[in-house]
Amino acid sequence: MLSLAQGVGVLHQDMFPRYIETFDANTISDKTKKHPVLSAFFWHSDIISKDETLYLVIKSNSTQLQAIQLNFLLSKVMFFTNIPLLLIFVAAFLIPVFLSFRRKNQQHKTLKHLNQQAQMLLDAFKIDFSSQQHSPSNLIKLDLAITQLCERVTQYQRETETNIVQDKLTGLADRHAYLSHLETQLNHAQNNQQKQALLFIDLDGFKQVNDSFGHSFGDEVLIQVSDRLRNVIRTHHLSHVHPSNLIEQNLSRLGGDEFSIFIEELTEAERAVDVAQSVLFEIERDFVLGNKIIKIGASIGIAVFPDSASTPYALLQMADVAMYRAKTDGRGIFRVYSPEMGSKMRRYHYLLEEMRLALTSQNFSLSFQPIVHVEDCSIDYFEALVRWTHPVEGNITPGEFIPIAEESNLILELGDWIMQEACRQMSAWYNAGMRKVRISVNVSGVQLKHRPLHDWIMAMLGKAGLPAHALMLEITESCFIEASDAVIEQLELLRNEGVLIAIDDFGTGFSSLSTLAELPVDIIKIDKLFIDQANENPKYNKILNSISELGKELNLKVVAEGIEHAEQFELVKNLGIQCVQGYLVSRPESSRNVGHKVLTQNLNHIAATGTGVWLPQEQDKSDKGAYRSYQI
Repeated sequence: MLSLAQGVGVLHQDMFPRYIETFDANTISDKTKKHPVLSAFFWHSDIISKDETLYLVIKSNSTQLQAIQLNFLLSKVMFFTNIPLLLIFVAAFLIPVFLSFRRKNQQHKTLKHLNQQAQMLLDAFKIDFSSQQHSPSNLIKLDLAITQLCERVTQYQRETETNIVQDKLTGLADRHAYLSHLETQLNHAQNNQQKQALLFIDLDGFKQVNDSFGHSFGDEVLIQVSDRLRNVIRTHHLSHVHPSNLIEQNLSRLGGDEFSIFIEELTEAERAVDVAQSVLFEIERDFVLGNKIIKIGASIGIAVFPDSASTPYALLQMADVAMYRAKTDGRGIFRVYSPEMGSKMRRYHYLLEEMRLALTSQNFSLSFQPIVHVEDCSIDYFEALVRWTHPVEGNITPGEFIPIAEESNLILELGDWIMQEACRQMSAWYNAGMRKVRISVNVSGVQLKHRPLHDWIMAMLGKAGLPAHALMLEITESCFIEASDAVIEQLELLRNEGVLIAIDDFGTGFSSLSTLAELPVDIIKIDKLFIDQANENPKYNKILNSISELGKELNLKVVAEGIEHAEQFELVKNLGIQCVQGYLVSRPESSRNVGHKVLTQNLNHIAATGTGVWLPQEQDKSDKGAYRSYQI
């Protein structure tokens, strides 16, 4: 309408005079009529119809009127007079089209880039998306990719949350998740005044499985143990499964070969005992691995809430203490925590810390006990024995602190000091003339496992300036049985250097003749138990005789330990045992006393023979503090 109005205005200005027609007003007939509808769109002009042609009246008076054909107005005048308006109209149409095209192009590029990024994520998650690649729409591809990525991320998040609280090997709850569950349950029990119990399970003989068959077999045993413990949980209705990760929360692998079971409702004390007995029964059943049958056992400690402890960590620790008591009482059994066990554990940790201080402050010392030949009492060797003089408690026996040192691996540091000090002292005696005397040092199973024996011993000898043939190593029979092939090879290398190897406590560690036949051994030391029983029990006497004969046949020197009385001395002498050790000969002496008795009093004998003489002494029964010489 605006264009028409502008066109009419142009016509009124006589810009197109030759297209305007003039009509005589008197000639206007009835056929020329005013068009009512179209005329309504123009305020100052009328639309008339003449001879079926529409005209726009530009001017009119009483005699004539001027008009122009409407189609000309629309095609010529309006187009000419409204070019800017037409341009605006065209622009108004084209600009949105252009912007729409540009936006679609940008969206296409963006979708293509997003699809590439999504494909990279799909590849990273190893999701096969090839079946959707034929889709013509990038938007559909992106939607499908995001859907699959969301599913995988949800699955990954669920698996991650599970892995955080799950033992990787057995699938059981790990230690941290287990303790968190215990804290919740103990708080609930405290509010409701309920009793609960915790079982600490440690496998017996599992180390031997790893050493004998390898860690892959050991892992399979742990997996089977976890399955059997799950059966115990289900049988005794102890299950408590986490609602989201579906992990059993009342059963945990604490680490290594240690497991734990939690009893949420201890309605009666016998329930914990029943569960422990079920665990022992399940663990003691044969484990079949391929074509091998493996037997292990378990030791179990039981702690009760709130009687034993009131916090998760303390409850677990008290159950651990009870388990340790079960091991010391024979293994394959269970023990319920008592305060007396706690005192023993506190003593353990106290001595452990005190030993660390003692090593730093050099509170340890060595004593030397002579081992002599039964024929002439000449000294064959000295056994170096460690002693601990505590600044407050005085002398602490090796029977108390040596097991603690071995369990804590502190024996490695202590053993280094013992070996170094023993070699240093023997070097001094060797240079003083005792060239046929050896020094004997006990080596524990922990040292056999963690020390490169050949290099370690040779370095100690070199540092002290002591020849290898002046050293002897004493290893208990049980350590020999558990020794690996690598350890045996190291011992053989030391024997080739001149170091002697002795089996200590022979007869108490499931003695095997193959041990004597195959292992690098030079000396057998018969345990004191056989000596004490020999004069009272004929069977022990026969065993001693058999060992003596076996030593002769295998060319092994036999030493009898624990000789305290003359009757025992005469017995082993008559059996043909070559050497004796015990209080009858001498108690462990300080290096100063040894030097005084051997070097000072037997200097000429040492110069001639390379060894000294140590005459036995028997304790006078009328006076436990007095000793008299025993003449051979």
